[in-house]
Amino acid sequence: MSTVYIHVGTPKTGTSAIQVFFTKNRKLLKEKGVCYPNLGFDFPGINSNRNAHCLNAYIYDENHKRLRDRERETADQALEKLIGMLDRFPNFVLSDEQIWNNKDINTERLNHYKEKLAEAGADLKIIVYLRRQDLLIQSYWAQQVKENMTTSFSDYLVSKKAKYFKLDYQKRLQEMADAVGRENMIVRVYEKQQYYGGNIISDFLHLFDLEMTDEYKQSDHVVNASLEGACLEVKRLLNNNPRFTTKLNFVVPMLTTIQQEMVGEGGYSTGKYFSEKEHAEFLEKYREGNEEIARDYLGREDGILFKDEVVNEGDGEAETYSAEEMVEILGKVIVMQRDRILQKNEELAELKAPINGIKQKVKNLAHKVLDR
Repeated sequence: MSTVYIHVGTPKTGTSAIQVFFTKNRKLLKEKGVCYPNLGFDFPGINSNRNAHCLNAYIYDENHKRLRDRERETADQALEKLIGMLDRFPNFVLSDEQIWNNKDINTERLNHYKEKLAEAGADLKIIVYLRRQDLLIQSYWAQQVKENMTTSFSDYLVSKKAKYFKLDYQKRLQEMADAVGRENMIVRVYEKQQYYGGNIISDFLHLFDLEMTDEYKQSDHVVNASLEGACLEVKRLLNNNPRFTTKLNFVVPMLTTIQQEMVGEGGYSTGKYFSEKEHAEFLEKYREGNEEIARDYLGREDGILFKDEVVNEGDGEAETYSAEEMVEILGKVIVMQRDRILQKNEELAELKAPINGIKQKVKNLAHKVLDR
């Protein structure tokens, strides 16, 4: 009997890194009995590494109206493709972080997936990584600022956008457990000190009794690198200009590089977005639910789910940034952009040199012909 594991996130818990790793190592993982299938679906703006997106994709018509029947049909087609592979491998992994926050992926929908797989002789298990809620909401906000948002963190906390995210982990886990059974819920904590092997890839592999070895291909770059602190604040202010709001605009890679350099130099603050009072009140909302998760899913009688220290530094107020910091970072952006332009001009000159040489030879030859 095969087992299908659906990795549902949560978002901002290394899901992109896991997806890239499993995509890069498809062949080797198959040899070890773990299939990360490409089910053959493409969705605009969605990386193909997210191979479970077909189970919860939003599909729209030309008038941007949700086609919910089409969405369910697509999910069923994906399951049929998966079912056709079940006799080839003992374990299958599907991953998409949108599943966690997607309210349409409820108990009824997950139960439908479970029944379809059970009819084909397969079990369904759900893998979820949980990040402490205060860190998660800050990361969500930072990601949206990195793209195009201008809202301050304090305003974001009380906005409709923030309410979209399912931060009541106990409630969301219960919805999923009601469908697949608590015994089929694999709950892990997104904290380095709680990872098996000290990193999230090793931790994820260990779920399948696999160890991280040199035979696996690893990504050379940080997947979805984040902006923090003053560099993020610069981006938030620049977002008021439409030219800086596209996801892959030129300033984001430069700010990321500047941030890494400033962190290396020391003294760079990664940001403090909560006031001390806001922080305490925010964490208290989820304390009891988190304690239940620790006891019910991880067997921890002490009710401790997250072990990293909650840091409250300074005067208890959220961090602000001086004009000097902003100017310094913008100055670095200007210098970096100037250097890139000069480099491109040099490369262009090198490309033009052979052409100019040929032009001169043609001109000299023309003079000789005309002088005869």
